[in-house]
Parts: sequence; C-alpha cells; structure tokens
Amino acid sequence: METRMVYYEEPYRRELTATVTEIRSDGVVLDQTICYPEGGGQGGDRGTIGHAPLLDTTKAKDGTILHHIENAPFAVGDEVEIVLDWARRHHFMRLHTAQHMTSGILHQEFSIPTVSVHLGERIMMIECATDEITTDVAYRVEDLVNQRILEDHPVHSETHDRASAEALGLRRSIKVAGDNIRLVTVDGVDTIACGGLHVAHTAEIARLYYMGQERIRGHVRLIFTVADVATEEIRKRSEAVEALTALFSAPVEELVDVATHAVAAAQAERSELGRIKDQWAALRLETLAGKSHDAILWEVEESITLKEVSHAVSEREDLLLCAAKGEGENRFSWLIAAKGSGAERFDFSLQRTALLDGFAAKGGGRGGVYQGSATGDCSSFLARFRELVN
Repeated sequence: METRMVYYEEPYRRELTATVTEIRSDGVVLDQTICYPEGGGQGGDRGTIGHAPLLDTTKAKDGTILHHIENAPFAVGDEVEIVLDWARRHHFMRLHTAQHMTSGILHQEFSIPTVSVHLGERIMMIECATDEITTDVAYRVEDLVNQRILEDHPVHSETHDRASAEALGLRRSIKVAGDNIRLVTVDGVDTIACGGLHVAHTAEIARLYYMGQERIRGHVRLIFTVADVATEEIRKRSEAVEALTALFSAPVEELVDVATHAVAAAQAERSELGRIKDQWAALRLETLAGKSHDAILWEVEESITLKEVSHAVSEREDLLLCAAKGEGENRFSWLIAAKGSGAERFDFSLQRTALLDGFAAKGGGRGGVYQGSATGDCSSFLARFRELVN
C-alpha cells in the first residue's frame, strides 16, 4: 500500500495520526504522512513519531517513504502520532521558495541558468552556469527577489501532463519521468517542475540575504539565506565589524584600508623576525661548529625551530650534524646533516635503521639533509648518533 502524501495536500499541517504498515531494516512505513522525504535539494523532515525521535525522512529506490527511527517502540498496525519539527520544515519551505525566485530572476533578468541547488540547515547554494557574477549583479538579484517577497506573490502547485508542461517553455528541463508533472508557480515570478514544499505566499520568506560566492567546477556558486537566519547572519557580521572598528580604532568606511595596512605591516614584521631568527640559528650553529672538531650534537633551544636549523644548514657545504628538539612529553623532532666530508663519515641510507630503531621515528630527506619526528628522549637520540659516528 502506498503512503498517502499528506504533506502535499496540507503542507502546513504539523501533527497527524497514522498507522504503521511496515517496519523495515531501512525505516518505518506509514499509511499516510506529513513528513517530506529528502529530495530535490530539500532535506527530509524530522520530529517525533509515537514519541520516538524521527531522525530523517527519505525515499527508497522503489519510491517507498521511509521514516528513520532508532529502535522503533511500536509494531505493525499501531497508530502513532506524528509531530513535525515545524521550525525546520518551515525554514526549508521558505528557503526552497526563495531559491525558485532567485533562480527565476537570474534566468529572466541576467540570462544565467541554474546548474544545481543545495538547501542546507541555514543556507542555500545555487550553482550558476557562468564563470563570473559581479557583486553588483549579486546585489541586484538580492534586491529584485526582496522586492517580489514584499509584493507577497501567491505560490501554488498543479499537475500537468508532460506535453503541456513542456509547452510552457520552463527555464529548466523536466528531470522526472512519467506524465504527471508537478509544477510550482510563484505568480509573476517563476514556474518550474519541482517535488518540494513551498510557502503559500512570498511574504513568509521575510527577506533574502546574499552571503557571498565561491567557484566550483568553473562555475559560480551563490550563497544565500532567508528569514530569521538572515537576521542572525546580518547581526553576526555587524558585531564582527563593530569589534574590528574598536580594535583598529577606525570608522567603518576606513576599516578595510586600515586592516589591510595592519596585515601588511604584521607580515613585514614576521618576515623580518624570521630573518633575524635564521641569523640567530646560523650564529648558534657557527658557535657549535667552532667548539667541535667532530660531529656536532645539538639539542636545539626552545627559541629556535628545526626549520631555522635547516636554513642554517643549507648555508654550509661541509658539515656533520645531529640536531634534536623536544616537542612535548616523550616526543622530539630530529635533523641529520651529512654534507661534504660529513657525508663520507656518515651515510644516512646505510645507518638509518641503526639510528632510528627504538625511537618509532618517521622521516626522510635528500641532498645530505634528513629530518623527521620520533618518540623518546632527545639526549638518547644524540648519544645513539655519536656511537654510530665513532
């Protein structure tokens, strides 16, 4: 027996009594339901069924509507009360209707087709068949959709046969098979074949908010949200801007320039600091080399990184060095440099196993410089190296 899809008949209904007709390994089947199954980019409904949490609603390959309930506390033939997570459902209805309007206006006003759509818990993403959409165009789309929202256009659906649906010249080809084509119309704005759920009037959407864009597969993907989530996102960004204006002691209109200058200055300072630290590591290595006529063993100080040691090593053509630096409890990083005459005294490829065995060490390298991480004590590692060289 097919499940009666009450969600199409009464999309605003929040509760319904239904009978369990089947309990399958992949979900519970009911004789009727107000739970929309995931599809067309729109998420499946959640809520409770018989006081048990409804985790998701999907549609099986055979078309059966499946209600996903962990350890369902009822049996076939039981009557159960469905209670929707209405806030979530209504968010998707608003989001989906706004997507139709946005895709419709992109197509009508800017000749930009929609490739694909994703409706998320907070945002919607519209992948567009173009490699560029300027911010001005995105804002214009946002303005036009918001104008239609305020005009409070009715939204309705009707079923057509394939021939009459195709004769309407829809902006997108019909993707479903069969001859019963469900068309959703936002009066005066858009008509498209769709199996999703939508609000009855555009004013319910409240507002559309453009959040930005990204590139994907050579296309532009526009990101929007609606209603209460839009308000939250606007306030969140406003609070961030307010915090930054206080941090940089700059008015909003100067904030980008001031922040850009501050970031550039910080990068320059980091670069200069890196140069100084490289010099310090080189001087430290020079000091150690001057004190030793043998292999250099260096338990690296906290103020120096192995990256800086590596830079210092790269400036020398003749060197035999084992450096180790503690990286927390029972962990250390290591670096071996065997260059020039040092390579004649220590062949890392031949001594690798003998050096690293027992330290759970990982790493490698080339050109006479090798490095990695290990477990254990730095001093023991340095002592092992000395034994192998001697």
